[in-house]
Amino acid sequence: MADPFYEARNALTVGNYHQALAEAGGAKATLRKQDEVSAFNTEREALLCLAQIGLGQGEAVITQLATATHPTLQAVKHWAQFSLAIKNQTPGAVLTPAAASALEQLTQAVKEVGPAHIQVAVLAASALLASGDNAGALKLAKRWLHELPTPEGGVNLRRHMELRVVVVEALLRMRRPEMARSEVSSMEQLDDESALTVLCSGIVSLHEGPQSLDAYRKALERFKELSIRCGQSVLAHNLAALAQMELGDFAAAERSLLDALAMRSGDVDTTSNLAVVSSHLGKAADSTNRYTQQATAITGAWSQQYAAMSARLNEAVLQFSTTA
Repeated sequence: MADPFYEARNALTVGNYHQALAEAGGAKATLRKQDEVSAFNTEREALLCLAQIGLGQGEAVITQLATATHPTLQAVKHWAQFSLAIKNQTPGAVLTPAAASALEQLTQAVKEVGPAHIQVAVLAASALLASGDNAGALKLAKRWLHELPTPEGGVNLRRHMELRVVVVEALLRMRRPEMARSEVSSMEQLDDESALTVLCSGIVSLHEGPQSLDAYRKALERFKELSIRCGQSVLAHNLAALAQMELGDFAAAERSLLDALAMRSGDVDTTSNLAVVSSHLGKAADSTNRYTQQATAITGAWSQQYAAMSARLNEAVLQFSTTA
C-alpha cells in the first residue's frame, strides 16, 4: 500500500513545514479496519505537530497533546517541550531543568526496542544530538538498528532510515566522515531514491570536500536532486550555496541564497551565508554589514557565537592597545 504521507514526510525532511501541514492535513486513506484507521490518525497528528514545531508553534503542540496517551504522540509532546527549552540556549551549555526533564522522558521511553516505537527512538536520538551528546545519540540509534528486525513496507523502512540519518549526523559531528559515508552506503542499499539518502549523501560529500573538489561537485548535484524530489527549500538552497562557495562560484551561491531569502526572510543561516558571499564578491561594506546585523538580530546559536567571538576580539584589541 502506498504511503499516504509520502509528500508530507519529504516536506518535513527539507524543512518545508507549511507544505508538510498542507500535505498531512489533506492526506486521505480508504481504510476500513479500526486499528488501521487509528494508526492513520495518529500518524497524521504526529506529522502535523512536527510541522508546527518546525514553525515555532511548540506551545500550541504541547496544549494539543496535553492529554495524549499514544506513545508516539507523547514523544512528540516531549520533543516540543525540549525544543522550546533549548531554543535560546548557548551551544555547549548545561541543559535547563525543563530541557533535561523532556530529554529524560524521551530516553526513558526507548529503553526497550520495538518496531512500534521507532519514531519515538528517532525523536529521543535527535534530542540527544541537539543536547550535544553525540556519542549518546549514536549509541541509541545503533542499538535500535541492531536489534530491530529487517524493515518491511514503506513506512517501516522510512523510520529505519530516519535512525540512520541520526547515525550519519552523529558521526559527522564526531569528525568521522569516512564512517558516515559507510552509513550512507547502507542507506543506498536500502533505498537509494529516498530523500533522506539523497540529503545525507550530499551532506557527507560536503564534509569530504577538503580532500577533493569532486566531492563538492557531487554534493551540489545531490542538493539539486533533492530540490527536484522535494521542491525548493531554504535548506537545499543553503546547502547548495555552501558547495558553490567551496567551488569558488560565489555568484551562483548568492543566487541560491537570495532564492532562500525569498522563501524565508528571517532565516539566520541564509543571512549569515549572504554576509560571507557579499564579502567574497567585494560588495560594499554596507551590504555585508546589513546581512551580518540581520543574522545577529535573530536570537539563536549563531548570534550567540558571533557575540562571543566579537567580545573575544574586542578584549584582544584592548590588551594589544594597552601593551603597545
